[in-house]
Amino acid sequence: MSESTFAIEPPPTRKRQRARKACLPCRQRKRKCDVQFPCSACSTYGYQCQYPPDEGPSAPFVDKSQASHMSSNSASSPFEPSPAKIARTGRSERDETPESPKPAVDQGILDPVKTRYMGLHSVMAFPRNLGLEFQSANPPRVHSFAWNCGIRPEEGGDNHGNLKELISREEFEVYKRVYFETVNPVFGVLDKQDFSGMSDQFWSESTGHSAFEANLAGVVALGSFFSATLGHPRELEIVKFARDILEDPTISRRVSVDQVSAWLLRTLYLRLTTRPHMAWLASNIAMHLAEATGLHHEMDAMVLTTDASSPQVVPNQSGCEQARRLFWLAWLSNTMISYEYGRSSSSLKNITCKQPTSCKGNYTAFLISVAQLIPRESLDAGPDLQHNLPKLRQIPDEHPFVAMTKADLCMCLYRHHRLLKLPIERREVLQIISIGNTATEAAYKLAQENKFWWNVLCTVFQYICVLLAIDTTDSLAQVATNMCTLENIAGLLNTHVSTEAVNTLKILLRDSMKKKRHEVQLLEAADSELTANAGSGLGSIENVDINWDALLDPWYAPTYLPREFGMGTEASVIMPDM
Repeated sequence: MSESTFAIEPPPTRKRQRARKACLPCRQRKRKCDVQFPCSACSTYGYQCQYPPDEGPSAPFVDKSQASHMSSNSASSPFEPSPAKIARTGRSERDETPESPKPAVDQGILDPVKTRYMGLHSVMAFPRNLGLEFQSANPPRVHSFAWNCGIRPEEGGDNHGNLKELISREEFEVYKRVYFETVNPVFGVLDKQDFSGMSDQFWSESTGHSAFEANLAGVVALGSFFSATLGHPRELEIVKFARDILEDPTISRRVSVDQVSAWLLRTLYLRLTTRPHMAWLASNIAMHLAEATGLHHEMDAMVLTTDASSPQVVPNQSGCEQARRLFWLAWLSNTMISYEYGRSSSSLKNITCKQPTSCKGNYTAFLISVAQLIPRESLDAGPDLQHNLPKLRQIPDEHPFVAMTKADLCMCLYRHHRLLKLPIERREVLQIISIGNTATEAAYKLAQENKFWWNVLCTVFQYICVLLAIDTTDSLAQVATNMCTLENIAGLLNTHVSTEAVNTLKILLRDSMKKKRHEVQLLEAADSELTANAGSGLGSIENVDINWDALLDPWYAPTYLPREFGMGTEASVIMPDM
């Protein structure tokens, strides 16, 4: 008889048997654990069953082989999935990208019909969880039971215009082409094939208002903005139409992926046309809608309320990739705008969404890599220029917008570094100059192509401000060239904002020169005082050979030492006369 036919006999029963160490999910939730792997509680609720490392002797009633099995399974990774989950999903969480936070033990719940996500501990999910725990034949649906007293009716919808009356289909096709040539390669919010199919259906059928109409209007608005002409004459009306659709209570109360993409398009348009506060608000809304639709999770990291599939749940690998791109674009926009504006970003917990893969013609992955270098620690710790600047330079400048975004982050890092009055090394200054000069060239190139992204003007303006702030020979030597580039860009723009930016920098430049002249006058006054004292016989000024480079330049590195200070045998030593 082989060894495999022998079964491990269970330990003898004893009164008040207790598991020596329950699994971590059961300990956190104070549930009874049967010390299996996975335990019954984790199997029922879909938790990540894991055990703490066993560092002491086991209790007499704990099976040694079982304990060693659990230890070997849990020690390999703190978030190792159960064998049942690997068999069900066909993959392990080891496939998670290293940039994404590791999946947490607790999972969320997703209603696939309404694409509505929430935590398992939420008030909407709790009645259903109880029903499942009580083995009800018809457990309660995920619903906002008793959320309020229901004294007043819900707010009704608004009367919107008709998008087909604001723009013709021929005009729509023109601006759609501009959008997919200019905007979507950088911010891949929409899948061109899916969007074209749905837009054809919109123009051929008569349907009610939906969030998809806001996407149509957003594409038209951005395509109109990046047109070489003044754009569509009713662009602002189309933008208002999209806003009214998104803020309609009857549409917004039912969350959808279309709302996420529409708010992202609105965020981009607001960033291009209006003040930072409005763009920051829109980016936060897009981020929270991404959470509300469960885009921050992979599908197998959530519990579904039903087994039935829905057309709104991504059905294939292409749809999964687009969903990942949509979430990370929401995260990217909110993170970058918040960091530039100096406000808090929308921080989500338990992100398991993988990062989108880089593909030819789409540069979203490069922008995500830039945003991931934003410091997560508090401002008091300060940005790590020594490590972040080399990483920033390693990201390829595959698109001019990527080069300008790298410079935007570089300027943000320096401003925070300067705010904390931290010292800066010369090599870091040279790295900032390299990133900034590349971005200036990219900005001028886009300006000549009439592709006026927001940082075509903003990046160059902030870069010159940083050059003046660093105030060294290396940085000041770059001011003249970049000021000339900024004036050329302002000439192409010919707007009040561009003229204001140039004039502001001229004032800063002249004030810097005035400050330096005043400092020189103070030194000349001191020199005159010393000369007067020497003439009155109070003292004399000797010609002293002073190395001003070593005295005034903190980065001066002499290439040789005087012979008297040499350490070799050839050094001559002058002995005093005895």
